[in-house]
Amino acid sequence: MHARLLPACMLLYASCMHAAESKGSELLSEDAYLGDVPQVLTVSRLAQPVTDAPAAVTVIDRETIRASGIVDLPDIFRLVPGFYVATNASFFQTVNPVVSYHGMTDAYSRRMQVMIDGRSVYEPLYGGVQWSDLPLALADIERIEVTRGPNAASYGANSFLGVINIITQHSSQTEGSSVSLIHGNGRNEAYYRYGGKINDLTYRVTTGYRQDDGLQKRNDGKRTKMITVRADYRASNKDELEFQFGYNGGDREEGDANFDSVVFHPRSKDVYSHFQLLRWRHAISDSSDLTIQAYHSLDQSNDPIVSADLRFVPDLAALAPFLASPRIRINNDVRNERFDLEVQHTFSLMDKTRMVWGSSVRQDRTTAPFYLNTTDTDTFNLLRGFAHLELRPLKRLVFNLGAMVEHNDLTGTDVSPRAGANFTLAPGHTLRVGISTATRTPTYLEEKFQARIVIPTTIPGVTAISERFRDSGGLDPERIVSREIGYLGSAGGVSIDARLFHDTLSDLIKGTRVPRPYIPPPGFVAITGRPGTYVNDGNADVRGFEAQLQWRLGGTMRLIANYARTKIYGKADELERDFLQSAPTETISALLTQRFGAGWDGSLAYYQMSSVAALGDGDPLGTNRHWDARLARRFELKRVRGEVAAAVQNLFDSHYHEFAAYNVMGRRAYVNLKLDF
Repeated sequence: MHARLLPACMLLYASCMHAAESKGSELLSEDAYLGDVPQVLTVSRLAQPVTDAPAAVTVIDRETIRASGIVDLPDIFRLVPGFYVATNASFFQTVNPVVSYHGMTDAYSRRMQVMIDGRSVYEPLYGGVQWSDLPLALADIERIEVTRGPNAASYGANSFLGVINIITQHSSQTEGSSVSLIHGNGRNEAYYRYGGKINDLTYRVTTGYRQDDGLQKRNDGKRTKMITVRADYRASNKDELEFQFGYNGGDREEGDANFDSVVFHPRSKDVYSHFQLLRWRHAISDSSDLTIQAYHSLDQSNDPIVSADLRFVPDLAALAPFLASPRIRINNDVRNERFDLEVQHTFSLMDKTRMVWGSSVRQDRTTAPFYLNTTDTDTFNLLRGFAHLELRPLKRLVFNLGAMVEHNDLTGTDVSPRAGANFTLAPGHTLRVGISTATRTPTYLEEKFQARIVIPTTIPGVTAISERFRDSGGLDPERIVSREIGYLGSAGGVSIDARLFHDTLSDLIKGTRVPRPYIPPPGFVAITGRPGTYVNDGNADVRGFEAQLQWRLGGTMRLIANYARTKIYGKADELERDFLQSAPTETISALLTQRFGAGWDGSLAYYQMSSVAALGDGDPLGTNRHWDARLARRFELKRVRGEVAAAVQNLFDSHYHEFAAYNVMGRRAYVNLKLDF
């Protein structure tokens, strides 16, 4: 039944198109198709209407976030065609939501870039994003721009399958005080925000506390505090300074008592992160501006593991009588520090040509004794140069040409070009064709993983070692060539964004075992089999279709409907286990919102995902589907504007699974009270 949603929506769209075209003169203006078209900043680094952008992009505004009733940021990406979202992932450095695109999903989601106001939050150690530890309040988000497809030409390696850019509100938009309280199903949150103005300086301070007991029967609770600061200073008519600061920290649980492993032992660890960003914008002229941005970020987890009782770990049963101690200590502390400086110049060469170009330099410093088998700090340097040209030879034709040149310490120099053309077939109807390339730099876990567990024994001269990984390095970056044909159309309150794509991937990185013969390091006796390592081995094709429909039914009702069909092709013996099944063949999502009278509004959401097998710690899972619902009431009391809302996720308590069989999703209900004054 639900699989018929897209054809029905497309039939509805065709009917609206016919009705709109019959009006004739109402759509004849050359600029009519730009009237309600959203502007995007992320795709090419130029401000463009989505009809001119060189790649498919989904824009999620703050009203959609509010209407969806979400309390965890990753859940909003269920409304992006082709995205896979799982509420919880694994047990070790990964008790964290997973967000991925077009499959190849594991607990780390290594193949997508994520930014907040242009600041990368992609982790260098294992890739992906620690969504639970971002110093960010949902109320501060203005919109989210999601580039669906490779975007290395603008943001470099790791913008492999897509880019998420979370854009927060300007401080001038948040004057006054705001309080938000959330309660329900083991979850309590409280946020306070104050925004003010002093002459040409506007500022915002947001503080918050989060207590989350996590999923049932999982050791994944969190107790965290956060604070963010943003200040914008208008120094002159040509100069503006922006400063941001953020901190998030607290306790986070990990591990599983039912899992027979030393390192997965249940525990609570201290996690914190902070960042500082400074951005200067200078208007050189009416058609030229310069931006210089610098930021520093630090993410750290203090996690000294006291192991489970080794005498009862199955792999060590034979060694149990000879253990020097029943428990050992493992230093699993992780520290990632980043310094980044970027210069960008945007200008117009002539009336119909715009260009942006610039460069950046980055240094990552990573300390991870368990993962890298050293207490030394490893340094990773990255140098980039980029350029993008927008050319409009005809009023209805736009060309986009861009490229990124990068040099890093691991894989040397790479170039990622992109080309696209957008043609307005008629006002309100745009055809887009494009080709783009990208690379993905290996993470530390793939390039330098040297995990060892050393176990002292009472046998003279014998020290046991359990080697988990022994990487020899020398990996090449993964590569992708993506081709697409897209269509964007709007008429009669209905808009559609459809896309056919064909991605060719090569030099894919997969886990395997070190070659035989396996010889442990001098002075050690191996007590497990051959350790793992990573190699470049395998090619694949990803093909499919995506569509997003938005329909405004009068002034009070809105429908967002998404459909994606994705298929991965390749030789199973060359690829990681379950690789060909790591993308759901079909995903469907829809959000219907309705404003009633007297300040009431509500929403109903539907999510469906076909069978999928996540990589790594994931399991093959069957089709899951669930409904969410929200009802809210706005009110005013003297100088206070307020809203009280009730939201239910998994309305019918379907008990489906996400990522792995141990993540069982039941019904969850929340009440949210917000006051502005």
